[in-house]
Amino acid sequence: KITGEPIDSKEPPRTLAQGIFFWARVLMSTIILFFALAVTIESLLNEQSGIWEGIPIPVSIVIFFVFLCLVGLMDGMQIAAFALINMSEDELSQYGVASANCKLMFSGQNLQAFLIGRQIFVASLMFIVAKIATISIENGEENIFGVPDGFQAFLDTGLLGAVVLAIIGSLIWRIMASSFPLAFMSNPLVYVIIRVCLIIEGTGICSAAWLLSLILKPIAGYQPDEVYIDLFAEEEKDGGETKELMTEP
Repeated sequence: KITGEPIDSKEPPRTLAQGIFFWARVLMSTIILFFALAVTIESLLNEQSGIWEGIPIPVSIVIFFVFLCLVGLMDGMQIAAFALINMSEDELSQYGVASANCKLMFSGQNLQAFLIGRQIFVASLMFIVAKIATISIENGEENIFGVPDGFQAFLDTGLLGAVVLAIIGSLIWRIMASSFPLAFMSNPLVYVIIRVCLIIEGTGICSAAWLLSLILKPIAGYQPDEVYIDLFAEEEKDGGETKELMTEP
């Protein structure tokens, strides 16, 4: 319902109890998210995070949220791109930026190269984000918000940072990309990110993925989609002919 458009569904509408249960979970998740953000920001302000020394506090906070958004943007890009793959070229061409982004992503072997470069880029950003979100309290320092040592030990596990990364750095972008794929792919920054991912893949740092994929293909018995589609069509044809023979007097 995020699009504001009615959705055709075979499922019956939520009952009052189901609606209450749904929004109760939303409220619980929102409270957990804001608490996780408060803990992360508090650790940054108190210089109790895992950020490298010498980086000013305001800069570390900006880096944290900018990198979260970049990770989320790359997470949603492939969802939005595949959502537009069945749109006609004439219709897509009316939206210049989205059309250019899709053409670049699906040209030749760019899709595979983009996915490899994207994964390297995302992993690097997530490493930095996780480093920033890590709580590091020296002996004798006060706990975050003055909580007991037992609860501080829970905060030190980094689970709250994982919640922030999952929601702000991934899930909300996936929801937006699947709900508004055309608007998502019309972002000019998407074109820049695709280019950066292709350049990263071009360095060859993870080109072993191509070799391992070739090795895995015969082991798993993978075939192009056309093989399975043709096989299914033949089975359907044979099944139809058999059915006709069985119905003949």
